[in-house]
Amino acid sequence: MSEKGRIVFLFAVALGFATVSMLAFAEEGSHAAEFLSHGVGARALGMGSSFVSVADDATAAYWNPAGLVQIPRRAFVMMYSDSFGTGQGVFLSKGLVEYNYMGYAQQIEGIGSAGISWIRLGVDDIPHTTFVDVNGNGRLGDFLDKDGDGVKDPGEWYIDRPEVAGYFSNVDNALLISYARRIHPSLSIGGNLKLLRQSLFESSGNGFGLDIGLMFKPLDGLHIGAMLADATGTQIHWNTADEPVFTRNRQFRIGLSYRISFPVIGKATFGVDLATDRKDLKVDGGIESIFRFGGEYWLFNVVALRIGAEGTRPSTGAGIRLRFGETALYADYAFNAHDLGSSQRVSISGLF
Repeated sequence: MSEKGRIVFLFAVALGFATVSMLAFAEEGSHAAEFLSHGVGARALGMGSSFVSVADDATAAYWNPAGLVQIPRRAFVMMYSDSFGTGQGVFLSKGLVEYNYMGYAQQIEGIGSAGISWIRLGVDDIPHTTFVDVNGNGRLGDFLDKDGDGVKDPGEWYIDRPEVAGYFSNVDNALLISYARRIHPSLSIGGNLKLLRQSLFESSGNGFGLDIGLMFKPLDGLHIGAMLADATGTQIHWNTADEPVFTRNRQFRIGLSYRISFPVIGKATFGVDLATDRKDLKVDGGIESIFRFGGEYWLFNVVALRIGAEGTRPSTGAGIRLRFGETALYADYAFNAHDLGSSQRVSISGLF
């Protein structure tokens, strides 16, 4: 068997193993740590999240950690998200949900590529309402029980006065520690260790999980990527009285992308992804899937235009690049449609 044939065989075996593992051990769908499904980076989101086979910037840790080997030296990214806006009509106004991301990656000579990322989703300033014991009987929430049935009916006003005692936040955090290595000029592997913490009022939960990624380049310009997210079934242990444990199901993603350059005027990337839907892994004995596609065109390698879709939800985006010697800075914007309201994402990233 030729060298190229051996690499193709190895890649096929790895994909087959990942697929069989997902089918054999995935549990019924759940929504644990669902904030990890929202996607990161305005560039990727502007392309409809079809990024598992592209993954060539600092967001690769999220989309496919094997793609970290494509970063030439060091890279960083910061994302701000105006998610589910309040409808005030103000560009990038504070949305109902704050969703932010930071990531850093670099090549380590003789070792591979390493990265660290932080994801935070939060709903802040939630009022905690209680009652003031106006009549001093030691009970809170007394009301004028006109008919004496012990049930508060319309027109029966509270005797005790409600007031805001304070504010709290519902916050989800994830720390990703990533590593990738090129095991052949055409094949790389990578993985994430994910540390999770969720908090709601006086309760909190902790967990950890693993991601596994592969990136294969069979031809110049053609990339095939695959990722098994939450490969071990990420579990979140909560500290409430009954100590519940919630499991985040495995999700398998596979994608293909093609990059083509045009002399002088720029370059284009087209990608398609297929991912299992972790919300409903088993439907009538089958598996639900999400189809994603998108494209990116760089005009004169300075201005980028993007378009794509995740299922039936369209997305658009744009970007600009500034170069300072060997350093490049990027500013990217994405607009994503959602059933709960549109979201805007802005990213600042760089290579240096």
